[in-house]
Parts: sequence; structure tokens; C-alpha cells
Amino acid sequence: MQWKLGKSLSRFGMAMSASALAISAAQAQTQTAEPPAESEQADAEIVVTAQFRGQRLQDTPIAITALSGEALVARSQTTITDLGKISPNVNLSNATGLMGNSIAAFIRGVGQSDSSFALEPGVGIYIDDVYYGTTYGAVLDLTDLDRVEVLRGPQGTLAGKNSLGGAIKLFSAKPDDEAGGFVEGTYGRFSRIDVRASANIPVADGLFMRISGVSKHTDGYMQLLDFGCVNPGGGLPATGGQNDCRLGTEGGLDVKALRVAVRYAPSDSPLEINLIGDVSQNNSEQVATKVILANNPNTRSYVAGNPAGGVPYDSRFITGPESYTSYATYSTGGNYTSGLPPVPPFNAFPNLQVAPGGFSTTPESRIKNWGVSGSIDYELSDMLSLKSITAYRKATGTTGIDLDGSPLAILLQEFTYDHEQFTQELRLSAKVNDLADVTVGGYYYHGKDLLTGRAHIPDVAFDFLTNDPVTNISKSVFAHAEIHVSPDLNIIGGVRYTDDKKTYTFGRRNADGSPISPANFPTNILLFGLDGTSQTYSGDRFDYRIGVNYRWSDALMTYAQVSTGYKGGGINPRPYFASQVVPFSPETLTTYEVGFKSDLLDRAIRLNGAIFYNKYKGMQLQLQSCPALPDPFPCAAVANAGDADVKGVELEYTVHPVAGLTIDGAIGYLDFEYTSVNPATGIALSMKAPFNNEWQASAGIQYVAELGGAGSLTPRFDWAYQSSFYYNAVNTPLDLVAGRSLFNGRLTYENAERTWTVSAAVTNLFDKFYYAGTSYNATYGVASAALGRPREWSISVKRMF
Repeated sequence: MQWKLGKSLSRFGMAMSASALAISAAQAQTQTAEPPAESEQADAEIVVTAQFRGQRLQDTPIAITALSGEALVARSQTTITDLGKISPNVNLSNATGLMGNSIAAFIRGVGQSDSSFALEPGVGIYIDDVYYGTTYGAVLDLTDLDRVEVLRGPQGTLAGKNSLGGAIKLFSAKPDDEAGGFVEGTYGRFSRIDVRASANIPVADGLFMRISGVSKHTDGYMQLLDFGCVNPGGGLPATGGQNDCRLGTEGGLDVKALRVAVRYAPSDSPLEINLIGDVSQNNSEQVATKVILANNPNTRSYVAGNPAGGVPYDSRFITGPESYTSYATYSTGGNYTSGLPPVPPFNAFPNLQVAPGGFSTTPESRIKNWGVSGSIDYELSDMLSLKSITAYRKATGTTGIDLDGSPLAILLQEFTYDHEQFTQELRLSAKVNDLADVTVGGYYYHGKDLLTGRAHIPDVAFDFLTNDPVTNISKSVFAHAEIHVSPDLNIIGGVRYTDDKKTYTFGRRNADGSPISPANFPTNILLFGLDGTSQTYSGDRFDYRIGVNYRWSDALMTYAQVSTGYKGGGINPRPYFASQVVPFSPETLTTYEVGFKSDLLDRAIRLNGAIFYNKYKGMQLQLQSCPALPDPFPCAAVANAGDADVKGVELEYTVHPVAGLTIDGAIGYLDFEYTSVNPATGIALSMKAPFNNEWQASAGIQYVAELGGAGSLTPRFDWAYQSSFYYNAVNTPLDLVAGRSLFNGRLTYENAERTWTVSAAVTNLFDKFYYAGTSYNATYGVASAALGRPREWSISVKRMF
């Protein structure tokens, strides 16, 4: 496979040109400028723990983006999805409404957008070193953080479970012996009202407490309109829309969270204990979604005795091309399906009429998420230390889904997700004089999940209840060693052995709770025999990492490594027949990577980069037919159906041309190419895997203007760009998410005593209308798009004490 060097490098050079000019200018100015102030170098000294011990970011031979909590605030970044705007080759967003309150997380084109408990995340998310075992409920708030670490590439021997593409690690601010805290209030567009507060309390000698809380509320920006009210001659009656035909909204936020941390760390003791408890209640609305294609003439409003009568599902239900409006009703009551799509096997019932009936849900995606964790650090000697991390987490929530975005009935669902997990990790670390740093340990994960709810799909004669319990157990042991051949040369080796077991049991009943039987013809007939069917995936895996790094000078370190990782196997989560309840194996990745970390011109310029080559095997893809099974169609089974090669380049920079001025940014490039694919997927070799955007770039500039005794004024401007990508594995124009550039601005005033801060911020500064995701379903004749947030302004006042 060729690099397409001419085209790729040419475009890479064009994308870097503006950044290169900024760096060149900085080099010229820095030769005579004063060294950067200490506050400007705060990020330069950030300490990360990616290799089981504290290291300067610039000494860590991993492609990693690390930001302090203060740096996140300066960029107006408040949720985990914002991290994708600043880290190269990282694509993070809220998943579509079909996936509940979950995250679509991809690093270097590897990840997961499906929140099914049968599938593993692909990008590991860690909260204070505790792995979170599902994409559901992973849209986390970035309140009161010490730092964030975004690790790119497989972390199979370091972060462990399912961190195939990389890992996102959030570290909360620890309690310490300095009393203080803050209260911050924010008001903004769409009636935004946020309150954040944190207090650090020294309780006694060596005993500290920190309490943090947040409340966020924003009205929805997507208007749900009453079709009959807006179109009085459109053939459908009004359904009760008030206030200019409005039924409700999507995209609103309503989040409340509380976190309490207790730390016991006497100054003369080898023992440190950290206990953390947190709880959050998210009553937010559904992700703002609108229909962009409506083409299913067999779906009509109900006319008794006349399958061809009524209003068809067509373009009349598409609102303006750049309007934040939808005709979704979240109900099947009053308008019904009177036909089935003419595709096998459903064309056996071309004139089926579904009598009036159904159910309703709400445009909400609610979730309660809470957890407790305890870590114990004990220094057994000057050379030996022990760390234990014990944690329990639980997330429960309900999501309503109206796929067709209209008063008609194509697909309406309401699902309740229940996730709970227990984890235990032990690490024993040794420092062998100046010769080596070694860590060995073990990890245990026990997850229990339950998916319940109702799916009403009259278009294909389905109306059923689901009740699917899942158990997930993973055990692993690992070892990591860094051999210090000389003060400047290190050799790294790591290995992890993992044993996984997952059992998925299917519950399928009629909507009234009765068993599904052949007597249910034609409704639910395809699901006959699934109720109570269970299947287990089990397997083990060795991962390794071998690397070398050399520090050429205080200004430059280079590294090279080979590392592996995997995303666990599971069970096909959406069978039509019992014969389709089959397991699939893990995805695997081998990455060859070289990189460098540099601090140039007396640390006025920081430039870090990496080049990598991925061998991606056994990709978990959805089939369109199951030729190897007794019941081949319809089929939506997940199988290990593809291999690919992925190559990429990443560059990050921070420049301090003069005191007070900071320029930072990143550039990422991905070249994805299938090397083999199962034709039953419907995927051609020329297609791209989901969320593989070829280009990604960001840049920011800020200047701290000191006002003497009056304080300081800091303007900041940020730009984030990503090129187009496909949302689904089978690429169609309706699955293509267009590229976009987004801009944020922020102006902050801080008084001389640093006790008061006032900030004015604008996100999506130029009010770009864009789709965060688009998805086409050919069976239903529907394409929908998740809308990005429009321009939003806010004013914040913060009081430190």
C-alpha cells in the first residue's frame, strides 16, 4: 500500500503553513524576548502518570496531549467531547439519539459509536485511574479537574482494558493543606444558568477534604413543531402545539453533580489514602436531531380499509435546510403505518394495515450516574511501593427515540440502560537504584448491565419489549519495565495477559408482555424463539509494548515503539432469529510509531510530533446478510469482517514569542485503507471506516495584558477544524459528515489580588450551522442528522476565597 506521498504531504504542508509562519515569527522575536513568565510555563511542567509513575510530559515517550484544569477553562471547554477539538486525530461527540446518553469516541480512527452493552468502547475512559466500561453515560463534565491526559495509540499494557485506539484520563483536583475554594456563576444564551463551586478544607494534620458541585441548565435550541399547526392544509390534524405551533425542544441541558474527596496523607507517614464519592443527575433533552431525507411511500397516516390512502412519509416532513426545527412528536398515537417497504422478506405483506394504537415517549435522555472509589498508596521502602485502586460505579437512565422526526410511525423506542461495575487494581512498583523502574500488577473488572424497553417499528411489523441482561468479567496481569541503559537512553518493555468472559441473554416479548409465538403473524414473527436465548463469548489475549527513547539534549527527546491493543469480543446484540445469537472476536491493533518531544529556544517553543502505522485486524463490522447461518436475512449481526492499514502524522505546538503571549495548536492526518473486507457487509474496499476524518487541526492565541494595580485582561481566540468523515461503515452521501471550522472567543478580567474573575465567552463565534453526525437507514427510507450547537454567548463571574 502506498503513502500517496505527493498529495498527502502537499496538503499537510498547506495545513501547516499558518502555524509555521507563527512559529517562525516567534523564533525571530524570542531571540531578544524575555523568558516566559512562570504562569505561562505551567503546562510545560505538567506531570503525567501514563507509565504508572509521575513523569514530566516531555519525558514521557507516548503521543499524549495533557492540559491542566485552568487551561481547559481558558478554552471554554466544559465536557469531555470538547477534548476532541484540541488533540490531533481525536474525534469525540455526543452519540446520536438512537444510542442514548452516550459518547462516540474515536482516536486515530479507532473507537465505538454504538452504546450497546454487547460492544466494548475501543477508547478507554478513566476517572481518577478507574476505567469506565461503557460508552453509555460517558459524556462527563470537566469540573474541578487537576489535569486531563489524552493518550493516542493502543494502551494495551498501560491503561489496559479496551484502550485499543487510546485512552482519555480525567484526574480530579486532590484535597491539600491550603484552605480555599471558589464560587462561579454563568448566564448565557438559551437561558443558560450554571453554578460551579469548590471548597478545599484542611480537617486535621494530614487529613483534607474537597467538595465540588455543579448545576447546569440550558434551554433546548431545536424547536419541535406541530406539523398540522404549521401546515393546516397538509392532511394531518394539529396535535396541540401552543406558542407558535411549538410542542417542545431538543438539545437542552439540565445537569447537577456533587463530588466529595477525602485525603489522608500525613507528612511523616508512608501511607496516603484517597476516598472519592460522586453523584450526578442528568435530565437533559434528547440530542438535537432533524430529518434530512424522508422517502418511504409505504408509510402513511392511517386510513381504514385503504392502504394507499393517507399522507405518505416524504419530503413534506423536512424542515428548512439550516433551521433548528423538527416535526418529531415522540408518539405513534394518531398516525400509523399502512404498508411495508417492498424489500425481502417483508414484501410478503405489501398491503398490511396497522390499526390505530402505539405508545408515546418524551424527547429526553435522562441518566443518574454515581460512584465511589478508594486508592491506597504505601511506600514499603525507599525502592518499593504498593498501590491499590478499588471502585464501584453505577449508571441508570432512560432515552426516548423518534427516528422518523414526523407525526407518522416508522420507529419509536424507549430504552432504559442500567450499568454497574466493580473494579480492583493492584500495582507493585520498584525503583532499582538508577537502573530501572518496574511495575507489576493485576486488574479485575466485573460489569453487570441491563437493557430494557420497547421498540415500536410498524414499518417492519415489530412491536416488542426487550429485557437483556449482560455480565462482563475481565481479569488481567501486567508488567512494565523501563531500563535506564544510561542517563539519556531508556529501553521500555511491557506485557499484559487478559482473560475475558461476556454473557448476553435476550428477552423478547410482545408489547403486552405475552410470549412471542407463530400466532403473532405477522407482527414480531421474526423474533420467535429469541426470548431466553443466551450466548457467551470468552477469550484471552496477550499484548506487548517494546520501545526505546533517547534524550539528545535538554531540548530534544526522541522515541520509537511497537505496541498492541485490543477491543474485546462479544455477542451480536441485534438478532432477528435465535440462530443469529452468535459471538464475535476482539479487534486487534499493532502500531509502529516514532516521535519526538522538544523544547526549543530556552523553552519558548514546544514542538511534539509522531508518525505511526497501524495494522488493524478483525474489525467488528455489521453484516447485511448472514450467509454462514441458517437464517441469513434479515441480518444485522456484528462480525470480524475487515482488516485495514492506517497511517498518520501528528504535531502539537506551544509558542511563547514574548511575555504574556501564547500561541498553541495541533495538526493531525489520517490515511485509512481497507486491505480486506467481507462482502456480506456491503462495504467496498474503497470505503472508509466511520469517524476517520483525514485532517484535523486547531490553533489558539491568547495574551495576558498586565494592568498594574488594576489586574489583568486576557483575550483568547480558538479555531478547530476537522475534515469530512463517514458516520457509518457503508459509505453513502447521506452518511457523509461535512468538514467544518469552528471558532471560540473569550475575554477574561482578573483583579490584582486574583480573587475576582469576570469572563465573557462566545462559542461557535460565527454561528456555523453544521451536522455533528448524519446517518442513513435504507430500510426505512430515513436519513437524520444530529445538529451541532449554534452560537452561544455567556458571562461568568468567579470569586476565589
